[in-house]
Amino acid sequence: MNKKTSFLLLGAGLILVLMLFFGCAALQQLANIQEPKLDVENVRMTGLSFDAIDLAFDVKIQNPNALAVTLAGFDFDFQVNEASFLKGQQDKQLSLQSRGESKIEIPISLNFKDLYNTFQALKNQDSTGYKLMGGLSFNLPVLGATRIPISKTGKLPNVKLPSVSISTLMLNQITLSGAELELRVIVDNPNTFNFLMNKLNYDFVVNGKTWVKGLSQDPMRVREKGVSGLSIPISLNFLDMGMSLYQMITGSQKFNYELKGMIDLTSSLPLLGQVSLPIDRAGELSVSK
Repeated sequence: MNKKTSFLLLGAGLILVLMLFFGCAALQQLANIQEPKLDVENVRMTGLSFDAIDLAFDVKIQNPNALAVTLAGFDFDFQVNEASFLKGQQDKQLSLQSRGESKIEIPISLNFKDLYNTFQALKNQDSTGYKLMGGLSFNLPVLGATRIPISKTGKLPNVKLPSVSISTLMLNQITLSGAELELRVIVDNPNTFNFLMNKLNYDFVVNGKTWVKGLSQDPMRVREKGVSGLSIPISLNFLDMGMSLYQMITGSQKFNYELKGMIDLTSSLPLLGQVSLPIDRAGELSVSK
């Protein structure tokens, strides 16, 4: 008996054994194995702050086979400006029933500081275009280990910290015993959504001495791409603080200041919610008359 005949007999024997063991229907199912069908049907923001944004990509998996298949895991490459920014992979075991449908979530967390450091131009943009490239790996009957690619493009908002600065320190009234001044504070919102300032704690120090310290709870809206100002009244007593204060206020020289405190903001973005923004400004300032 030659080798060719031996192989034919062996193949026929294997087929016979498989038919007896599995049956004709099972063999046909094995012969018609197809790859699962994938669809990235939704992208959700699951977390948002001035530091990071958390995304969830919902992938629908359809198993067209009459046999169950197993998901082994997934990998992804999150790209910004057509350049890779974040890569990852995860082993995730999931059994998909025959002709069944299931969903998995691919979570991605992006740090804004890292994003802006990598892509400098994004600092001046309101949103970022992205492309998610990835794949889901399956253990399929007959076909074995199989990776099926997925992709999704979209935009995500660039969240930036509002800035707080001092506009002017205005002298409104002066007498022999004291002075009334007004500190004008500016809040600059570089974002494309509104803020409502609910509360301001402040401590204004000049040349090492506290001029005013307090709490303001007057609501103030800071519109998108807008600037809003608030006034902090300051009452100074020359008898308590010394006559050198009189010379400082009436003179033209600059003095050192520190403005510290905390602003409580509520965003028009539901996920961002209430944010506490620290204030820590220092520099030189003179009194405007």
